[in-house]
Amino acid sequence: MAVPLLPMNLALFVTALTQDRKVSVIPGITPFSPVALQDASLVLYNFYRDDIQEMPPSSPAFQEDAALWAATLAYRIVQLAEEPSLLPLTTLLPSYTQPITPAVIYSADLCLRYLPDLLLYTKTDHLRNYVLQTAAQWPFSSTGMQVSPTGSLEPVLQDAALLQAYADRVIVTRDTSRCQHPEIKNAVIKAMGNYQEILWPGFNPNI
Repeated sequence: MAVPLLPMNLALFVTALTQDRKVSVIPGITPFSPVALQDASLVLYNFYRDDIQEMPPSSPAFQEDAALWAATLAYRIVQLAEEPSLLPLTTLLPSYTQPITPAVIYSADLCLRYLPDLLLYTKTDHLRNYVLQTAAQWPFSSTGMQVSPTGSLEPVLQDAALLQAYADRVIVTRDTSRCQHPEIKNAVIKAMGNYQEILWPGFNPNI
């Protein structure tokens, strides 16, 4: 018999999400205190510092507000899955409103990369569709989710490290739809090199 998880604050939630994806939340949607946000920011930065070791050189810098926005979004998704609200989702799950830069994309991705796992928590079509819309708005974080990207890929295309990492994710998830973009397809082909038949058997370069 599984032992129920104790309610987690934002920092513990981020830790659990990035380690084993077994998360819980505190009931009731209330603003996070400055201390809670500071604690979560430290966890996110430490995750960034470890994660960047696996990224190509010259990776984007850490953008605290983007990382905290994504962490809060993930937390609220689980809260709303467990405790639906009559308030509009756009109020409870606001979009990121600052300019989208490579640093913003990579920092938000520290939590947004777990959107496929968070989608499993959704119990209503309304919340599920909202998560899918968010995934479409953040294509770097949503390869393999079978969504049509609506967010701009320009910051990814303009950053060599992000482009290489994005190509790697497309290969791992074998997301053929993302290769409809010619620059992404070229990056995927370049990333596979002479190992195409090993990394992506049956890949069609004429997509």
